[in-house]
Amino acid sequence: MLVSDFVQIDRPFDDVRNELVAAYEEGEQLSLRVSSAIGPIRLSKRVSAELGELVLKPDRVTQPLRWRAAGATGLFPVMVAELECTPMGTSMTSISFMGRYVPPLGPLGREVDRVLLHRLAQASVRALLSHVVERFAGGDGQPQVRASGTAAARAVAR
Repeated sequence: MLVSDFVQIDRPFDDVRNELVAAYEEGEQLSLRVSSAIGPIRLSKRVSAELGELVLKPDRVTQPLRWRAAGATGLFPVMVAELECTPMGTSMTSISFMGRYVPPLGPLGREVDRVLLHRLAQASVRALLSHVVERFAGGDGQPQVRASGTAAARAVAR
C-alpha cells in the first residue's frame, strides 16, 4: 500500500535544510503516538522511525526512514519511506512524505488494512508532518502552512 502527503511552509529551503542537517548530526530520533477511528472503533499506536543516511542535493534533502509500530510488531506493517524537502521559490519549502508497506497476515491483513489500518497509516504520516512543521517553528511560533495534501493534514499541521 502507498501512503503520501505533503505540506508547504513559509520557511526558506536553506533554513529547513540547515535544521535537518543539524538534527541528523545530533542523532535526533522520531517517535509519535497516532490514532484513527471508524465509528466506535478507535485504534492508537506509538510509532518510531529508524533514520537512514541523509541525502543532500542542491535542490532537495531526502531522509530515508523505516517506520514501525512499537510492541505487537507482527500485527502492524513496517513502512519504508522518504521524507523530502524541496524549495518552493525563495521563501517557501515543500515537505513531502512518500512511503509503502505490505499489510501483515495475508488476505485477512489486507482486509483489516482496507477497513482500518490504512487510515492509521495516513494518520501517522499526518502526525509526522505536523511534528516536522512544529520543529521548524523555532521560537517565533509555527511557520504558516500554505498548502497540504489533505484537509486533515492541514488541520493537524496548524
